[in-house]
Amino acid sequence: MCRSSLVLIAMASVLFGGCAARVSSPPSLASTSVPDAASTLGDQLAPYVLAQEALAADDFQNASTSLANLVQVADSSVRPLAEKAATATDIISMRTAFKPLSEFLAALELPNGYARAYCPMYDGGSNWVQNDGPVRNPYYGSEMLTCGVVDAAPGAHMDHTPRHGGRVFMAPDSFHHIEGAYSEAGTFRLYATNNYREPVDVRLWMGRVVLSEEYDPVSDEFEELLSFPLLPSPDGSYLEAEVGKLPFPADITTKIQLVEDFPEDRFDFIFTEFSGEIAVADAATTTPNALESLPLAERIRPTIPENTNAIVSNISERNDEIENLVSTGGFTEIFIPALQSKELALALNQRIDTLPIRTQTDVRIAIRSLVRAAWLLDWYGDLGNKQQVSDAYDIFNQAVLEIVAIYEDPETR
Repeated sequence: MCRSSLVLIAMASVLFGGCAARVSSPPSLASTSVPDAASTLGDQLAPYVLAQEALAADDFQNASTSLANLVQVADSSVRPLAEKAATATDIISMRTAFKPLSEFLAALELPNGYARAYCPMYDGGSNWVQNDGPVRNPYYGSEMLTCGVVDAAPGAHMDHTPRHGGRVFMAPDSFHHIEGAYSEAGTFRLYATNNYREPVDVRLWMGRVVLSEEYDPVSDEFEELLSFPLLPSPDGSYLEAEVGKLPFPADITTKIQLVEDFPEDRFDFIFTEFSGEIAVADAATTTPNALESLPLAERIRPTIPENTNAIVSNISERNDEIENLVSTGGFTEIFIPALQSKELALALNQRIDTLPIRTQTDVRIAIRSLVRAAWLLDWYGDLGNKQQVSDAYDIFNQAVLEIVAIYEDPETR
């Protein structure tokens, strides 16, 4: 998951490119009129969100129209920003101009029904306002529609506390939390909560549990060999499948369709023991302390050693920690050692001037791969897709091995 509180990962954005654009001419603003009285924020957010949704749909024409409508109702602070975006001649420049408009509006106290959202990848980190619900990224559109997080209750996105003793992942829509629990009776249940960790009715969801599958290199897809349908409980509080007693570690894959006609989302649960039911009040209650009052980025920021080789050792130790979490299914815990490794690698990057020029280049390339892979581990770990996590870890591990090898070379020392 992209995490709004993790500003540490914003530097990874430089490693990603923009997306394809649909080009058209914007509507004329010649007839724009200045409102007689100051518009309410709600009056301005209505056309703004229509523009945001159009950009998320890669619809330049409707985005232009909505921004022109925003200009007509905007107050003196918003109008110049809206005009800049409304007069853009293509979707790329519109998205560029949409950011300062969005940052201004996102800093305001929003009416009910609206939410702030944040994407760490676009332009070093970018906010926007949208209807409270699943992420719809206006900066990347269909290329990365769900990249980002929607602001909610304090710490909601960072709250992966299980309510039923299982494992919790974030759905790709960055709005739903998915918990899988495996009981001693051989029953698998899937629970869902929303952005505020409130229970979600899953009666309209469709899905299945997959216990065995085989990769087909021709079709580049997995063929399911053993699966069970997930059926909703009468009250819609969970989906359930009778899978029987499995040996530990038990790999249980779920494929869920949250919205009709949308693609399925995959979640890979690895259980090393049976899940134990937890009282909701106990799971949701935490005791605040001085450490928890700090932003998460500060809480997990590693201490940078003075010795360069110690930095390399620290990175290697965290690599071992990540490898263990990948193998045991602790995907949502990976982000801490991954992002700590990224900070250590960036600190290492500041100390390579004494190396031979060729070696400096090799270290920079390895650090770039590590930073990118750390962000991917953070994102994929939240989503709970084992294959994506494993692929990202392969990149991360290779980068770490290259860094370690360089600094173990006697000529480097």
